Amino acid sequence: MAGTITPDRVIAEVERIMSRPFEWGPCDCCSAACDVFAALWGLDPMAAVRGYRGPIGAVRMMRRAGGLPALAEGLAARAGFVTGHAIGGLALARGRAGRRSLLICITPGIWAGKSKYGFAILRNADRGWHLA
Repeated sequence: MAGTITPDRVIAEVERIMSRPFEWGPCDCCSAACDVFAALWGLDPMAAVRGYRGPIGAVRMMRRAGGLPALAEGLAARAGFVTGHAIGGLALARGRAGRRSLLICITPGIWAGKSKYGFAILRNADRGWHLA
């Protein structure tokens, strides 16, 4: 199935999903990347933690998991993902002031992340995960 996901397909889903208005929970930097992943692969990595609302709800959810890196690692492990970067995979990014977010891989070396006013294209990402 990995051969069926192309960078063009990823960017089409990024534009469709990440162009929605930013809203903590339904369309934030983590849920939007996972929504793109789910549209591509039919699997929602965040299914177990959906339902939070607002910035306080997001912070509480991440704190319960030990922070965003621990949350992402745990969800990836639970889903059976392998470590690495691949088209249509997820990764962590460190943003301004040490803030982290989830990204979706358009192609290794080009990543998309939800921003307050749409999405941003980034050239690098930290630890990543994808389907085996």
